[in-house]
Amino acid sequence: MLHLVAGVAAGFLLCAPLHVQARLVTDMSGATVEIKDDAPPIADLWYAHNEISVMLGAAPRIRVTAENAADNPWLFKIAPVLYMAHMGVKPDTVSAEYLLANKIGLVFVPTAAKAQELRRAGVTALAAEYMTMPDMLASLDMSAEAIGTLEAHNTAKRYHQEMERVLELLKFRTAQLHETERPRVLHIARLSPLQVDGEKTLIDAWIQAAGGTNAARVTGNHRPVSFEQIAVWNPDVVIVDSSAGELPATSPLRTLNAFRQQKWWGNPKGVFAWDRYGCEELLQVQWAAKMLHPTLFADLDIRTAMRNFYNIFFHYHLSEDDISRILAAKPPAP
Repeated sequence: MLHLVAGVAAGFLLCAPLHVQARLVTDMSGATVEIKDDAPPIADLWYAHNEISVMLGAAPRIRVTAENAADNPWLFKIAPVLYMAHMGVKPDTVSAEYLLANKIGLVFVPTAAKAQELRRAGVTALAAEYMTMPDMLASLDMSAEAIGTLEAHNTAKRYHQEMERVLELLKFRTAQLHETERPRVLHIARLSPLQVDGEKTLIDAWIQAAGGTNAARVTGNHRPVSFEQIAVWNPDVVIVDSSAGELPATSPLRTLNAFRQQKWWGNPKGVFAWDRYGCEELLQVQWAAKMLHPTLFADLDIRTAMRNFYNIFFHYHLSEDDISRILAAKPPAP
């Protein structure tokens, strides 16, 4: 009985606020925001950030979310408490009045402009958006500080350690690669209209970390491009975002060398799209490294990495079927 009481007490300590007084948090735009409540109800209005809030143990506090179960069913599979939240609330159109009426005490949004707009109306809002790996980790720390629990703090620390370990491994293994041994990778964000992800993005960061180079000579996310331009770039490898749409049998993309040589893959999608801006970036860099350099990373078992990641960070056990579905960007089994 004493062991049971101790275990329950430890659980409460993990979920309890780390700070009992109002605290100041600096968001990703540099704005310093006061969070007065110990455990304020949350509105997570950046799609990619919802899985970060869940990973940090804040799922029960999310009352409003930009996400919905149809678009990201794995998120709701591992955190079914989100079904109790108001779903599908758009970050660009949500009003301060709506958030205040729902007694929201902490809001995560993607942009500084929206955060500032909400703060002016009396809503505690933080800009969480990032474009690079260092900024991703900074945003994670900021989120943990805002959530304010020991669990959030410890999880962020563990994530830092795991990301550092993986990136060091990739850097060590790929350090001796000649430039010609680094595949030129094109990441297609959307097929119709054609959009790609260029430099100064998290996509560019994981391509490089995995031992590749970005074939797209543009800057930013979702950049419009013509097939003719892609043909000029002539990528060695093409990776297609899970939400890019279906590739028609008659698509001119199929005439590219990468397609003819079967050097194109659909990207996995789990709780969020691995290749975009969620915390499954830790899995994405490993998957990409294995796909680009299968011999160099012959000992890297992505299925084991997935199982460990979900156990550690989502407290969820993946079955073999779950793993296969996520790798194929399919939803959970009915």
